[in-house]
Amino acid sequence: MKQLYKIKWLIIVLSGIMWVVSFAILFAGGTAIQNRIALAINLVMIVFQIMNCYRAFVVNQKDAAIALIVCLLIILMLMWATYIWGWNYTVKALTIGFE
Repeated sequence: MKQLYKIKWLIIVLSGIMWVVSFAILFAGGTAIQNRIALAINLVMIVFQIMNCYRAFVVNQKDAAIALIVCLLIILMLMWATYIWGWNYTVKALTIGFE
């Protein structure tokens, strides 16, 4: 977990990049497998961010913890906007895709 915490800002940058990629795959008409992989990677990145927030509080770095929580909330809002608001479209993209 210490190694994961050392790259905490890289994980945030990768989460942002992965959101852009998953948004493009979802709405540009990727296959169902591509959409599922993008969703899985996004969920893994969110878990990594949660672990980093926890680690920041454990090592008493309150400023970093608050910044990490704000970034986590932004990523969660983006995921909500991408996958939940267009739920019918998301279900179609994840099940049959746009092949």
